[in-house]
Amino acid sequence: MNYQSLIVSATAALKQPFRIDKELLTVARVHESERSSTDIAVFRPGGSAGPHRHLHDEIIIFLSGRAVFQIGDQIRNVSANDIISVPAGVIHGTLRAETDCVVVSISAKANPIRPLPESAETKDPLDTQ
Repeated sequence: MNYQSLIVSATAALKQPFRIDKELLTVARVHESERSSTDIAVFRPGGSAGPHRHLHDEIIIFLSGRAVFQIGDQIRNVSANDIISVPAGVIHGTLRAETDCVVVSISAKANPIRPLPESAETKDPLDTQ
């Protein structure tokens, strides 16, 4: 196996075909396998990836910038060098980029879990309905 192809710079990653390409958010897939995936995202000021959840664990690394981030029922200010570990099923998302942000997202899909039932613990805290 040529391991050199597994080493990718952020600049090169953003030259890949985009998974998401919106005015305030661009996401490129750097790597994907049956067990994991790695994305790099660029948020422009005001950009967001609203509250959502996955069936797998996710590690989010803010390489640069400042943003407002939700994990579970907590809303926090995050910035460059912050690492967020999101367990499977937990609601999370970048609510608003305060500055340009570069973020790496690593998802581990090795042990999928069943979908969570709707309950007070898993409902979106921003949902007022």
